[in-house]
Amino acid sequence: MKDIVSKVLNLAKLSLRADEFEKMEEHFQKVLKMVNKLKEVDTQDVEPLFYPHDNVKLRLRDDKIGESLTKIEVLENAPDSFTDFIKAPSPLKGLTKKST
Repeated sequence: MKDIVSKVLNLAKLSLRADEFEKMEEHFQKVLKMVNKLKEVDTQDVEPLFYPHDNVKLRLRDDKIGESLTKIEVLENAPDSFTDFIKAPSPLKGLTKKST
């Protein structure tokens, strides 16, 4: 199990302390236990699921060329900008360790 956890962490480019690694290993074991439990379910005579949207044709509008906003108008409407770019919060905030 340690090899699997190490490989996943390596692929995700994450590093964990020893205690965090142990918790992750326990979590993986619980997940695999649940998956193995699902394998025990007999699905031999179960009909496949029906998806109500399989036969629905989407009504899409035609693309039409129209007026668009200028770069200045876009930046004026943005909550925060820097030079020619719109600033947005980092999706990784709080997930990465700051280097010391």
